[in-house]
This record gives sequence, structure tokens and C-alpha cells, in this order.
Amino acid sequence: MEKLLKWSISANSQDEESKKRAGQPDPELLAQLFGGPDEPTLMNESMKVINNPETDLENKEVAFDNFEMLIENMDNANNIENMHLWPPLLQNLDSEYISLRRFACSCIGTAVQNNPKCQEHFLKHSDGIKKLIAISSNSEEDDSVKLKALYALSNVLRHNKPAYEEFSNQGGWDEISPLLASLDNSNEKIKLRTLSLLSSIITNGLSEEVIEHLHNNKVVISMLKVLKAEGHITSIDKVLSLLTTLVQNKFRFSDEEINLIRQSLTTIAELEDRLNNDDLDTIKQVL
Repeated sequence: MEKLLKWSISANSQDEESKKRAGQPDPELLAQLFGGPDEPTLMNESMKVINNPETDLENKEVAFDNFEMLIENMDNANNIENMHLWPPLLQNLDSEYISLRRFACSCIGTAVQNNPKCQEHFLKHSDGIKKLIAISSNSEEDDSVKLKALYALSNVLRHNKPAYEEFSNQGGWDEISPLLASLDNSNEKIKLRTLSLLSSIITNGLSEEVIEHLHNNKVVISMLKVLKAEGHITSIDKVLSLLTTLVQNKFRFSDEEINLIRQSLTTIAELEDRLNNDDLDTIKQVL
């Protein structure tokens, strides 16, 4: 109450500087004062609506949208674990409805993004990564769901070695390799999300295991196939950034990979004025 009183006095002051310092009142305090539900309560109520078999799909989608907006706040995201909401959230990965599977993947990605504590909470639920891998690699799955599953996986794995180990133990490389092999044929959004997933994996370091997978799954060759003069500039930039990271981490390219790098750089030479020249200069060091 004291905080609200101070805010009210400052906000109604004639001093503009005081008004700026006052900012906005704490919404939870306002909710307590006027009897509205606080954000954890709204999260809990949203999840009840989402998993209520009597609720129609449209209202489930509205509840999921509200839930995701709430967990954009890091404290609320961390409360998913405290409120035991991970299991009911994860069960929607198996929903018969495309929109609910998409929302579930999106909420996972939003909750764990740049949030080590929430990444740790997510890993307590062993089926989480396994289900995201299965969705990402399912050729029958709707592309909009696959995009969100790749988004979630990327955010879970970024700077998170335990998550990468779980990904690897669950056969992540084997399941994702078809996506990597078809990079040059996939739609641009899937392509970028797959490249982002690779980027997240590499943030955990180039262990011998990672290097082996990069070679055995022909990841570098798949990336280089994206480098075409008629290719999407954002995808090309992403590949160049990944190659630069590999060079900087002393990755040993095979003769086949080096030859393909040389050919690819020649192919995209006409695009150089639109690309990152620092990345290009770094990659040329391996030639």
C-alpha cells in the first residue's frame, strides 16, 4: 500500500521529473487493492481452461495466448515449475489439434529463452526434449508446429550443456539429420529455424562428439548447399555466421568440405556487398 501511495503522489505531482520516475504502478499491487487476480492466478486459470475437455477450441486458444503473454515475464516463467504447470503444458504437445501443439511448443520456447533457471526446470521433465525432437522431425507434422518446436529446442539448448546431452541421448542428431540434409530444399522459415538449432548446439562447445556428428551427418555440406546466388540472403548470412564460428573454434574441415566452400564462395561472389565481409574473410582463411 505504501508503494502505491508513493506512486500516486508522484504521478499527480506537477513535477515532470517526478512523474517520469514514478513510472507505472505494480500490476500485482493494483490487483490486490482492487480485488483482481494476480498473474500466477491468471496463469493457473488459463491452464485449467486449456486442459478442460468441456472448453471449445477457440477459448482454449485464447487461454493459451494469454498464458504465453504472462510467461514472457521471467518471474512468471519461473513460476511454471513452482505451480506444477509443466506437466499440463507438456501434455498439449500430444494434442489432436494443430493450434494447441503449436501453442505448447511456442510457450516452451518463450519460457526458457535466455532463462537458465527455467531451462533447468524444463529438463526435470524427461519427455520434453524427446517430444520436441519428434515433432521437429515428423514429416507429417504441420510446418507451423515444426517451426515452433525448432524454436523451443533452440532456446532450450542454447548455452545449456545438460540439455544438449539430453538431446544427444534421445537420438536428436539422428532425428534432425533429415532436416539438415534437406536444407537446400526446405522452406525458408524451416531452414532458418534449423540453422538456429545448429547455432544453439554449437554454443555448448565443439566436443569430439559434436565434431563427429557434424562430419558424419554431413552438416557442413548441407549448410554449404544453401549458398546459392539465388538463395535467401538471411539464410546465406546465417550459414556464413555458422561457418565463421566453426573456423574460430578450430574446426577441421575435410577436403570435400574445403572444396565445396571454395565453390560456394565463388557462387555467391555477386552478393558480397550484401553480406558480412568479416565472416567472408574469416571463412577464406581455410582455403
